[in-house]
Amino acid sequence: MIKAVIFDFFGVLSLRGSESFRKTHFKDDKEKFSKAQELNDEYNRGIIGYDDFIHGLAKLGEVAREEVLEFTENYQPNSELLDYIKTELKPNYKIGIISNAGEDWVLKILGKESEDLFDDIVLSYKVGLIKPEPAIYETSACNLGVNEEECVFIDDILRYCQGAEQVGMNSIWYQDFDSFKADMDRLLAAGPDN
Repeated sequence: MIKAVIFDFFGVLSLRGSESFRKTHFKDDKEKFSKAQELNDEYNRGIIGYDDFIHGLAKLGEVAREEVLEFTENYQPNSELLDYIKTELKPNYKIGIISNAGEDWVLKILGKESEDLFDDIVLSYKVGLIKPEPAIYETSACNLGVNEEECVFIDDILRYCQGAEQVGMNSIWYQDFDSFKADMDRLLAAGPDN
């Protein structure tokens, strides 16, 4: 039985950001895309700071810093998903976040009221782990007081879903709200284990 639902933050609970920058500016350039991912991982591990991360992306993309900031600082809460969490999930399940994040953007983007929907928030820079490392998923399950098999993890990046599955979690690859909701409804059809 599912007892906890854990969400990725960037690209799921909030939309837009450095991933969009990479897709827009590096499209088919696999080498640049890979270097940008390395920068992102270093930032998320707390190895480099935000300014170095933005500078690195600007240099790699051969664009002004301001252009990078247009992407990275314009995340918006996914209000349709947050409403669903508030009305459909929160009353019946523990709710968590696992995010590869170099700083605490969650409160800045969601605001206090939406942040209160979550029972646990695991940020990579605070725990020194990044998805898809098994320990980050295990940390979230432990914090929520459930076994990994009792969790469903939602992410827009397939390899992060696969990482969750490797520790025994169920996963849903987030494409858009409607397909997510259909997948979630099927998975939760048996209801929570009370």
